[in-house]
Amino acid sequence: MKSDKFGSTKKRRKSHGKTGIKTIDRFSSAATNQTRSKRGRRPMLPQDAVTLRASTYERELNEVWETLERPLLNSKTSHEVTEAFKKSAGFCAADFVPRLSSDILLLLKDPDLPQRALPRTRFLARSLGGRPNLSFRRSRDICEEVDREEKRKSPYRILRREFYIECSCGYRGPALDDGCRKCGAQPPVLLDNNWTGKALEVCEVKTARKIRKTPPPEPQA
Repeated sequence: MKSDKFGSTKKRRKSHGKTGIKTIDRFSSAATNQTRSKRGRRPMLPQDAVTLRASTYERELNEVWETLERPLLNSKTSHEVTEAFKKSAGFCAADFVPRLSSDILLLLKDPDLPQRALPRTRFLARSLGGRPNLSFRRSRDICEEVDREEKRKSPYRILRREFYIECSCGYRGPALDDGCRKCGAQPPVLLDNNWTGKALEVCEVKTARKIRKTPPPEPQA
């Protein structure tokens, strides 16, 4: 019995039924097949956006917390949370409700909710900074990571930035106010402030010697 090198009829029909374009490698496949998604986890929300939202929410909550705290903590439903914001935080209510009413209600029932006012508003603001893309815990973790990075930065700032120069007077070393420490020479005006490297050669223009003319002799009478 002869073997069919192209496979059985069922296999041929199955292969003809496939749709799509055959590619040489995986790189061309990603370019030709637009429906194919890229590998890896998709970025949910930028880190800067989370921290910016959290800082804005915390500032607004601190301004209205004295009047908002009691009705908000007594809320049992998301509708009551919305009404508490509208009555006690009118100018910033649109930033929280009704979009975040259910999230705020869940945070109020969280056992990790602090008891003092400032830690409580920070907890709420940082938990809501990444919503609805991120979870409460992930949103707070991002804000805490940024805080640790800011604390590790030096508290000092640069007051002066100088460069190593070579002056035609013979001085070689760090500059002082962009000039020579020995003779006080300044860089050419045409050069940029961030210029580094060898200076352009300046051609010295010699002035022509002036010939003093003698007045003609006066005619004799």
